Amino acid sequence: MNLLPVMRTFKRQIPAWGSWFFTTDIRPIAGFASAHRLMLMGFFHTAVSKSRIAFLVTTEQEALEELARTRPGLLFVVDQLEQGSSLALVEQARSVVPDIRTIMIVNGQKGDLVSAGLSSADAVLSESDCFEPEAPMVTLFRMISLGQRYRSRSVKAAMAAANEQGEAWRDGPPGLTPRELEIVALMVEGLSDRQIAEQLGVGYEAARSYGKNLRRKLGAANRAQAVAKLLKLGLTGLRR
Repeated sequence: MNLLPVMRTFKRQIPAWGSWFFTTDIRPIAGFASAHRLMLMGFFHTAVSKSRIAFLVTTEQEALEELARTRPGLLFVVDQLEQGSSLALVEQARSVVPDIRTIMIVNGQKGDLVSAGLSSADAVLSESDCFEPEAPMVTLFRMISLGQRYRSRSVKAAMAAANEQGEAWRDGPPGLTPRELEIVALMVEGLSDRQIAEQLGVGYEAARSYGKNLRRKLGAANRAQAVAKLLKLGLTGLRR
Protein backbone atom coordinates (compact mmCIF):
# COMPACT_ATOMS: atom_id res chain seq x y z
CA MET A 1 0.00 0.00 0.00
CA ASN A 2 1.36 3.41 -0.97
CA LEU A 3 0.88 5.56 2.14
CA LEU A 4 2.07 8.83 0.59
CA PRO A 5 -1.36 9.92 -0.78
CA VAL A 6 -3.01 8.90 2.49
CA MET A 7 -0.47 10.83 4.56
CA ARG A 8 -0.96 13.94 2.40
CA THR A 9 -4.72 13.76 2.93
CA PHE A 10 -4.26 13.16 6.65
CA LYS A 11 -1.95 16.17 6.93
CA ARG A 12 -4.63 18.38 5.38
CA GLN A 13 -7.24 17.03 7.82
CA ILE A 14 -5.22 17.78 10.95
CA PRO A 15 -6.01 21.53 11.25
CA ALA A 16 -9.76 20.89 10.80
CA TRP A 17 -10.24 18.17 13.40
CA GLY A 18 -7.53 19.65 15.61
CA SER A 19 -9.40 22.94 15.89
CA TRP A 20 -12.63 21.10 16.69
CA PHE A 21 -10.92 18.91 19.31
CA PHE A 22 -9.55 21.93 21.14
CA THR A 23 -13.15 22.99 21.91
CA THR A 24 -13.87 19.80 23.91
CA ASP A 25 -13.38 19.42 27.66
CA ILE A 26 -10.28 17.25 27.16
CA ARG A 27 -7.02 19.04 27.94
CA PRO A 28 -5.29 19.13 24.53
CA ILE A 29 -1.90 18.17 25.92
CA ALA A 30 -0.64 14.68 25.12
CA GLY A 31 2.01 12.27 26.32
CA PHE A 32 3.41 9.47 24.14
CA ALA A 33 4.98 6.15 25.19
CA SER A 34 6.53 3.74 22.70
CA ALA A 35 9.61 1.61 22.15
CA HIS A 36 9.54 2.74 18.51
CA ARG A 37 11.59 5.92 18.43
CA LEU A 38 10.75 6.62 14.80
CA MET A 39 7.07 6.48 15.72
CA LEU A 40 7.69 8.98 18.53
CA MET A 41 9.39 11.22 15.99
CA GLY A 42 6.34 10.86 13.75
CA PHE A 43 4.04 11.88 16.62
CA PHE A 44 6.19 14.95 17.19
CA HIS A 45 6.26 16.05 13.56
CA THR A 46 2.53 15.55 12.95
CA ALA A 47 1.45 17.35 16.12
CA VAL A 48 -0.79 20.36 15.59
CA SER A 49 1.33 22.27 18.12
CA LYS A 50 4.67 21.09 19.50
CA SER A 51 3.94 22.94 22.75
CA ARG A 52 1.03 20.56 23.36
CA ILE A 53 3.34 17.52 23.64
CA ALA A 54 3.92 16.77 27.33
CA PHE A 55 6.48 13.99 26.88
CA LEU A 56 7.91 11.36 24.54
CA VAL A 57 9.15 8.35 26.53
CA THR A 58 10.08 4.72 25.90
CA THR A 59 9.36 2.97 29.22
CA GLU A 60 6.41 2.43 31.56
CA GLN A 61 8.15 3.96 34.58
CA GLU A 62 9.13 7.12 32.68
CA ALA A 63 5.55 7.50 31.50
CA LEU A 64 4.16 7.20 35.04
CA GLU A 65 6.62 9.78 36.33
CA GLU A 66 5.81 12.20 33.50
CA LEU A 67 2.07 11.68 33.96
CA ALA A 68 2.40 12.75 37.59
CA ARG A 69 4.55 15.75 36.64
CA THR A 70 2.77 17.10 33.54
CA ARG A 71 -0.81 15.75 33.97
CA PRO A 72 -1.74 15.65 30.25
CA GLY A 73 -5.28 15.15 28.99
CA LEU A 74 -4.27 12.41 26.53
CA LEU A 75 -1.92 9.45 26.67
CA PHE A 76 -0.91 7.57 23.51
CA VAL A 77 0.61 4.15 24.23
CA VAL A 78 2.08 1.81 21.62
CA ASP A 79 1.85 -1.87 22.55
CA GLN A 80 5.63 -2.30 22.81
CA LEU A 81 7.74 -0.44 25.38
CA GLU A 82 11.46 -0.76 26.01
CA GLN A 83 10.74 -1.62 29.64
CA GLY A 84 7.48 -2.43 31.40
CA SER A 85 4.02 -3.28 30.16
CA SER A 86 1.90 -1.07 27.92
CA LEU A 87 -1.25 -2.75 29.27
CA ALA A 88 -0.20 -2.06 32.85
CA LEU A 89 0.53 1.57 31.93
CA VAL A 90 -2.95 2.00 30.47
CA GLU A 91 -4.51 0.49 33.59
CA GLN A 92 -2.52 2.76 35.92
CA ALA A 93 -2.78 6.02 33.99
CA ARG A 94 -6.16 7.03 35.39
CA SER A 95 -4.99 6.48 38.97
CA VAL A 96 -2.35 9.13 38.30
CA VAL A 97 -4.48 11.52 36.20
CA PRO A 98 -8.18 10.72 36.87
CA ASP A 99 -9.62 12.52 33.82
CA ILE A 100 -7.04 11.38 31.27
CA ARG A 101 -8.08 9.65 28.01
CA THR A 102 -5.88 6.73 26.95
CA ILE A 103 -5.33 5.69 23.34
CA MET A 104 -3.53 2.42 22.57
CA ILE A 105 -1.99 1.65 19.18
CA VAL A 106 -1.33 -2.04 18.50
CA ASN A 107 0.89 -3.46 15.78
CA GLY A 108 0.97 -7.06 17.01
CA GLN A 109 -0.86 -10.31 16.37
CA LYS A 110 -4.51 -11.21 16.87
CA GLY A 111 -3.97 -12.03 20.53
CA ASP A 112 -2.43 -8.62 21.16
CA LEU A 113 -5.42 -6.93 19.50
CA VAL A 114 -7.81 -8.87 21.73
CA SER A 115 -5.82 -8.11 24.89
CA ALA A 116 -5.70 -4.41 24.07
CA GLY A 117 -9.37 -4.38 23.10
CA LEU A 118 -10.33 -5.81 26.49
CA SER A 119 -8.21 -3.28 28.37
CA SER A 120 -9.57 -0.13 29.98
CA ALA A 121 -8.10 2.08 27.22
CA ASP A 122 -10.59 4.64 25.95
CA ALA A 123 -9.55 3.90 22.37
CA VAL A 124 -7.66 1.03 20.74
CA LEU A 125 -6.68 0.87 17.10
CA SER A 126 -4.45 -1.33 15.02
CA GLU A 127 -1.52 0.43 13.40
CA SER A 128 -2.79 -0.87 10.05
CA ASP A 129 -6.11 0.95 10.61
CA CYS A 130 -4.62 4.38 11.45
CA PHE A 131 -4.81 5.89 7.97
CA GLU A 132 -7.81 4.16 6.41
CA PRO A 133 -9.98 6.29 4.06
CA GLU A 134 -12.80 6.71 6.58
CA ALA A 135 -10.45 8.72 8.84
CA PRO A 136 -10.57 6.55 11.99
CA MET A 137 -8.51 9.09 13.95
CA VAL A 138 -11.24 11.69 13.51
CA THR A 139 -13.90 9.20 14.64
CA LEU A 140 -11.71 8.17 17.57
CA PHE A 141 -11.36 11.71 18.92
CA ARG A 142 -15.05 12.46 18.45
CA MET A 143 -16.05 9.34 20.38
CA ILE A 144 -13.67 9.76 23.32
CA SER A 145 -14.63 13.45 23.63
CA LEU A 146 -18.21 12.24 24.13
CA GLY A 147 -17.12 9.77 26.80
CA GLN A 148 -17.49 6.77 24.48
CA ARG A 149 -15.03 3.95 23.87
CA TYR A 150 -13.52 3.35 20.44
CA ARG A 151 -12.17 0.14 18.90
CA SER A 152 -10.93 0.18 15.29
CA ARG A 153 -12.04 -2.26 12.59
CA SER A 154 -9.21 -4.78 13.06
CA VAL A 155 -9.53 -4.74 16.85
CA LYS A 156 -13.29 -5.36 16.72
CA ALA A 157 -12.79 -8.17 14.20
CA ALA A 158 -10.18 -9.88 16.40
CA MET A 159 -12.40 -9.57 19.48
CA ALA A 160 -15.43 -10.94 17.62
CA ALA A 161 -13.41 -13.91 16.35
CA ALA A 162 -12.12 -14.64 19.85
CA ASN A 163 -15.65 -14.46 21.22
CA GLU A 164 -16.96 -16.86 18.58
CA GLN A 165 -14.18 -19.32 19.37
CA GLY A 166 -15.06 -19.14 23.06
CA GLU A 167 -11.47 -18.69 24.15
CA ALA A 168 -10.95 -20.08 27.64
CA TRP A 169 -8.99 -17.03 28.84
CA ARG A 170 -12.22 -15.02 28.85
CA ASP A 171 -13.59 -17.26 31.64
CA GLY A 172 -13.50 -16.66 35.39
CA PRO A 173 -10.42 -16.42 37.64
CA PRO A 174 -8.35 -19.59 38.09
CA GLY A 175 -6.91 -20.79 41.40
CA LEU A 176 -3.30 -19.59 41.66
CA THR A 177 -0.60 -20.84 44.01
CA PRO A 178 1.39 -18.41 46.22
CA ARG A 179 4.38 -18.77 43.87
CA GLU A 180 2.18 -18.03 40.85
CA LEU A 181 0.87 -14.90 42.57
CA GLU A 182 4.49 -13.76 42.93
CA ILE A 183 4.98 -14.39 39.22
CA VAL A 184 1.81 -12.39 38.51
CA ALA A 185 3.16 -9.22 40.15
CA LEU A 186 6.48 -9.46 38.32
CA MET A 187 4.88 -10.30 34.98
CA VAL A 188 2.53 -7.31 35.16
CA GLU A 189 5.54 -5.09 35.90
CA GLY A 190 6.96 -6.20 32.55
CA LEU A 191 9.83 -8.38 33.76
CA SER A 192 11.16 -11.08 31.43
CA ASP A 193 11.44 -14.75 32.46
CA ARG A 194 15.16 -14.24 33.13
CA GLN A 195 14.50 -11.17 35.29
CA ILE A 196 11.76 -13.02 37.15
CA ALA A 197 14.21 -15.86 37.85
CA GLU A 198 16.68 -13.36 39.33
CA GLN A 199 14.00 -11.71 41.46
CA LEU A 200 12.75 -15.03 42.87
CA GLY A 201 16.19 -16.63 43.19
CA VAL A 202 15.29 -19.61 40.98
CA GLY A 203 16.72 -21.01 37.77
CA TYR A 204 15.74 -19.63 34.37
CA GLU A 205 14.05 -22.89 33.31
CA ALA A 206 12.05 -22.94 36.54
CA ALA A 207 10.83 -19.39 35.90
CA ARG A 208 9.87 -20.32 32.34
CA SER A 209 7.96 -23.34 33.66
CA TYR A 210 6.07 -21.18 36.19
CA GLY A 211 5.17 -18.75 33.40
CA LYS A 212 3.94 -21.51 31.11
CA ASN A 213 1.79 -23.03 33.86
CA LEU A 214 0.34 -19.62 34.67
CA ARG A 215 -0.54 -18.96 31.02
CA ARG A 216 -2.08 -22.42 30.77
CA LYS A 217 -4.31 -21.75 33.80
CA LEU A 218 -5.36 -18.44 32.32
CA GLY A 219 -5.94 -19.97 28.90
CA ALA A 220 -3.63 -17.27 27.47
CA ALA A 221 -1.64 -17.87 24.30
CA ASN A 222 1.07 -15.36 25.19
CA ARG A 223 2.30 -12.94 27.85
CA ALA A 224 0.22 -10.01 26.56
CA GLN A 225 -3.00 -12.02 26.88
CA ALA A 226 -1.98 -13.20 30.35
CA VAL A 227 -1.32 -9.65 31.59
CA ALA A 228 -4.61 -8.40 30.15
CA LYS A 229 -6.49 -11.23 31.85
CA LEU A 230 -4.77 -10.67 35.20
CA LEU A 231 -5.52 -6.95 35.16
CA LYS A 232 -9.11 -7.48 34.04
CA LEU A 233 -9.74 -9.98 36.83
CA GLY A 234 -8.06 -7.78 39.44
CA LEU A 235 -5.77 -10.63 40.48
CA THR A 236 -2.78 -8.39 41.02
CA GLY A 237 -1.85 -5.27 42.90
CA LEU A 238 1.00 -3.54 41.12
CA ARG A 239 4.07 -3.07 43.29
CA ARG A 240 4.94 0.61 42.92
